Amino acid sequence: MYRPYTAGSSPILSEGLSVWLIVLILCGIVFFYIASGGSDKTARAVRCGCYDRERIRQGQWWRMLTVGFTHIQPWHIAMNLLALYNLRALENFFGHAWFAGILLGSVVGGSLLEYAISRVRYSVGLSGGLYGLMFGYFLILISYHSVSGLRSIAMTLVLNLFINFMPGIAWQAHVGGAVTGMILTEVFLLLH
Repeated sequence: MYRPYTAGSSPILSEGLSVWLIVLILCGIVFFYIASGGSDKTARAVRCGCYDRERIRQGQWWRMLTVGFTHIQPWHIAMNLLALYNLRALENFFGHAWFAGILLGSVVGGSLLEYAISRVRYSVGLSGGLYGLMFGYFLILISYHSVSGLRSIAMTLVLNLFINFMPGIAWQAHVGGAVTGMILTEVFLLLH
């Protein structure tokens, strides 16, 4: 059965600090470093840990996680951080550790699917993790039979699914993140 998270119950984070805020700050710092690099933003994104298929093949597997902190375009970071802000209430539901695990695990899950079926060399962004949280939330609403909640998230999911058909979008990372997020959320629900 679900036990709600209570403030201060985490031995790692204080009541005033949260995972979503730490991720937001890290993404902002990395973005401003990349943006300050002049015209060669890709080289700076590579230095910051973006998904780079060739470097991953050479053993830099950590890029499957750090891709989530790298953004090049202002609209991309703005949309992702707005989505993260809107999903922050899930941290109260999951608690700090599970929220971080689902968000970051979904980034890695998205990267794994992208690596398995895409030939794109570079990609950036937190979208795989955000898809994991959105589809995890969808699973929670189904589990708790929340019809009104399902209506509210359904439109968001449909709009986000359409984004996958835009050019230059790493839809593989989105799908991999969504599947990973649902698996991790199901594990959370089974344990709680």
